Amino acid sequence: MLGMGKKTSFLKCYTATFNGNLVDPYLANMGFASGMISFAIPDFGVLFRCRAHGSKIDLEFGAFFALLGFLKTRLSDQDIKAVQIMSSNPEFVFSFSGKRQSLAQDKERARLLLEYSREYVLAISYVKSIENRALLSPTDYASLPSHIEIELKPDPSDTQKSGFKPIRKGIRL
Repeated sequence: MLGMGKKTSFLKCYTATFNGNLVDPYLANMGFASGMISFAIPDFGVLFRCRAHGSKIDLEFGAFFALLGFLKTRLSDQDIKAVQIMSSNPEFVFSFSGKRQSLAQDKERARLLLEYSREYVLAISYVKSIENRALLSPTDYASLPSHIEIELKPDPSDTQKSGFKPIRKGIRL
């Protein structure tokens, strides 16, 4: 409960990261990232994954800010005021307690957090890996619920250009 007796409804979201060796030597030789960020928004049937370079904590913050960016840009027409982000990474969760330096020492992270906290009430919590929806296989993930109608807004610059788009090797965090 927040404020004066008002009950806030939180949108439940999940973040997760993977960081390991690439199984395919061809991909490793081509410079593909061995890490991956993932976020899930079960209420909207969204499961996102992207390859990325970085440490475990960098990848977790990358997933966190990618999730908030997605909410702001792609779900802006939904009435989302409060977001509960659940992660299986204790270091990430405890970085919001003020006792860890991973948030305080990185000015870009602090700036982004301030920007998004102006738009959303944020709650960060720990979830066991087995209950983390961002770790599910896409085949185990439910599609968009039938009672939800959402129109994702494509980027006009993507639709006006035709041509070959090469596979991206990953992003640097």
